[in-house]
Amino acid sequence: MKTAVIIGAGTQGQVYASYLKEAGINLIGFMDDNPDLLGKEVIGIPVLGKYTDLFLDEFKEKIQDVYCPIGINSVRIEYLSTLKKEGYGIPGFLHHTVSIAPDVILGEAVYMLAGNSVMPHTTIGNYVMINSGSTIAHHATLEDGVFMSSGVNIGALIHVKRNAYIGMGVTAMTGIKEIGEETLIGAGTVIIRDVPDYVVLAGNPGRVLRTKKPQGIVSDPNNPSDLTFIGSGISSSFTILQFLNKIKDQEVKRKITINVIDKYSEFHLGIPYGERSGFSVHLITSLKNFLPEPELGVFIEWLNKNKYWLLDEFRKEGGELAANWIDTHSERIQNNDWEPLFVPRRFFGKYLEEKITECISHAKQKGQIAINYIEAEAIDLDKNNGGYKIILKNKNIIYSKKVVLSVGSLPVRYLWKNAPLVEEEKLLFVNNPYQPELKKVLKKIDQFVSNRKNENTNVLIVGANASGLELLYKLNDVEGIASKINKFTVLSTQGLLPDAVPDEERMKTFVPNNLKALSNASSLTAKEIADATYKDLDYADEINLGPASTVGIISSAFGALLGKLDEEELRTFACRYGNDIGRRQRCAGFHYSKNIDQLKKEERFDHIAGRFVTINKADTNEYFLEYLDTASGTNMVSDVPVHLVINCVGSTNFSQEDVPELLANVVQKGFCKPNNSRIGIDVNEALEASDNLHIVGPLLAGNLLEGKAVWHVEHCGRIIWLSKLLSEQMHTYFFEK
Repeated sequence: MKTAVIIGAGTQGQVYASYLKEAGINLIGFMDDNPDLLGKEVIGIPVLGKYTDLFLDEFKEKIQDVYCPIGINSVRIEYLSTLKKEGYGIPGFLHHTVSIAPDVILGEAVYMLAGNSVMPHTTIGNYVMINSGSTIAHHATLEDGVFMSSGVNIGALIHVKRNAYIGMGVTAMTGIKEIGEETLIGAGTVIIRDVPDYVVLAGNPGRVLRTKKPQGIVSDPNNPSDLTFIGSGISSSFTILQFLNKIKDQEVKRKITINVIDKYSEFHLGIPYGERSGFSVHLITSLKNFLPEPELGVFIEWLNKNKYWLLDEFRKEGGELAANWIDTHSERIQNNDWEPLFVPRRFFGKYLEEKITECISHAKQKGQIAINYIEAEAIDLDKNNGGYKIILKNKNIIYSKKVVLSVGSLPVRYLWKNAPLVEEEKLLFVNNPYQPELKKVLKKIDQFVSNRKNENTNVLIVGANASGLELLYKLNDVEGIASKINKFTVLSTQGLLPDAVPDEERMKTFVPNNLKALSNASSLTAKEIADATYKDLDYADEINLGPASTVGIISSAFGALLGKLDEEELRTFACRYGNDIGRRQRCAGFHYSKNIDQLKKEERFDHIAGRFVTINKADTNEYFLEYLDTASGTNMVSDVPVHLVINCVGSTNFSQEDVPELLANVVQKGFCKPNNSRIGIDVNEALEASDNLHIVGPLLAGNLLEGKAVWHVEHCGRIIWLSKLLSEQMHTYFFEK
């Protein structure tokens, strides 16, 4: 009788050991890499050695067959395929209670435990592992390496692709076509539609929670990929989506190979900071102002179908303010009246992720594209035969004919010491609230304020932008934090917070007279338009009419004058004035302003007009803010100590030393040239910084494209427009040139 061993002496291996012995197989031991088990017995069976010992002659002489019931698909496949080459037998195992039709095609090393049922005309590939009590209906296909937990039901005609991992009690309904490669299906999921490759799916009905991508690859310099995106955010997502929509009805002579590289394990989430911003923060504008048609209508239709699980996740992650938001807007939500709402931005992120994942899956099924997702940080580029060699931080190399830099805005500029988070005895200084993620930073803040016990805690938020309002909101959404904070102070240059509610009556009579006075001029300079805009903004501030009331009026007025600028002046406006005007026109959601109004009523809120200089430590070990006062132009020191400081001032620029390594390298090599905006890169009409090196997203600031000045590329409408321009360039390249 052949001798056999099992790799892995854990609980799974112990179950198989019992069944193998019951079946009369001559099991002589376990192989396990845990050194504490070597030479000992597990359930009366000796542990003979490690997995690698199977390559020694002494083991080859006494062992003929190897079983490897390890639940990690990639490990099981690697071990069994390698041992087969070494001459070992790798038999499968079907428990005697398995009901399997006679025409079922079985691959090698298939393991099935008690009570499984497999119907006719089914194909099961190599190295498949199926736990007890599962059913596989007729004409189904399971590719190599699939793992099925107990109690899984796979419907008829379903194709389960390579290395899929299906949790306990999952039901895949007859009618869907496939479950994607290397998917992870959570326990109890009900699958009612096709599942794309590389996703995590859970719930009833099943929904994509995140994208699970394989690690980096090394490509061949003589056979480069066609197209590589560095960054997988909203701009690259819309570019890919619009490109695939353009080619969906076209035949391709060969597959277009696409890489998507991102240093985080999140792909196509479509929101700033991805998963790191959490589920309970909101858009900074109402939905009707966030998305243009026809995308708005499609998104609202999706919201109507998915609102219950979205709201459930929002409520779970949020606190009192999140619950109040749902209660306040319950009637609108019930009636699907979404347009006036400042919805949680993860809602849109989930929508975009699902949309592009399905689009990519369709293009792959048609044989139009092959796509690789690479979780790694790109740190350098070099030229390679008209294309590029992309160097990753993990030492891997990617070769690509075309590269798209879609890395988002430049990173946060640290204000105090060179670390995302600085802890002192009486101070917690958060330089980047999204590093590693907002949820963990909030937990750290909670611990800090809790450890202060009966001491007052004062918070300073530097910056009154979207992130500043978001952090102020979240600090008051977490009960454990809000109840322990004595005072909130915001420091910003203007000393003004974005408002949320337009004054419908007064905005009817507001006239931007300084801009109107320029309407008859035959030609203008960028400075003349900007100066007139500033005067109208100053007047609005004097009469207490906020941006929520004036942003549309003033923007329309200066927008009508931009046509009077020549190309050089228009570029000057894009580089020097556009973003600055935008900062003064910021609006906020009602949920944010309501929170601030409540803090003002409680006399727990203050706003300082000035710029951050430093934090000074006094003899008492308390820290005090030093700032450049906007009104006087002199440095001043606050007389109120600060204990928690959160940096929300925004990103660095190309004139600073803290530019990311990749961008610093491509600038130094001359592949990219920063423009006078200091936050953008010059491109041509094809959105190229150099031949076959394209830019999309916020780094397009300071350019003229299709005769339009580009200065703020964080508005979704502009992102969609610019992504469309790039997708058209890609279509021309692949299908015309």
